[in-house]
Amino acid sequence: MSAPLTDRIRLHEHYFRPFLSREQLEVRVKELGMALHDQLAGANPCFVVMLKGAFVFAADLVRASRLEGEVCFVRTSSYSGTNTVGEVKLLIPPEAELVRGKDIVLIEDIIDSGYTMKAFLPILQQLEPRSITLVTLLHKPDAQRVEVPIDLIGFTIPTKFVVGYGLDYDGLGRNLPAIYQLDESY
Repeated sequence: MSAPLTDRIRLHEHYFRPFLSREQLEVRVKELGMALHDQLAGANPCFVVMLKGAFVFAADLVRASRLEGEVCFVRTSSYSGTNTVGEVKLLIPPEAELVRGKDIVLIEDIIDSGYTMKAFLPILQQLEPRSITLVTLLHKPDAQRVEVPIDLIGFTIPTKFVVGYGLDYDGLGRNLPAIYQLDESY
């Protein structure tokens, strides 16, 4: 059983405090799903999910969109602990046959520096999709170092490190139904 949102949690050596509740996430994901449905009505999109962090958000978003379409998974790596390292590695590439000629809904958990998307979008574009709609649950504009074309943003947040709802800290916290922010007072 996960901790209620009112409780501070500990993951490894760090403490995290409540930031976005399960209810706030549910409402916003439904709104994003409706926006996608309106934008892509009649399309048969391919949902490209950035692993590992976006899997919970993606599952809820795909259902909320009520759009039929395939799902494929991509995995990159750019974090070490609580910091982005600036170097992006492509660990699982997109499936070309699912992307070519399709309307792509690229689902990301968080965009902070922008380096991951800056590195990944050209790879995706080389596969010749019809269109790309980038949806991110969280955006940290004050941490962004490079421009990326974000179409739908769930929440704009400060630069503090967050966990929960698929996001982790060195493997822990993905299972939390809410989002918690690093508590630097401990």
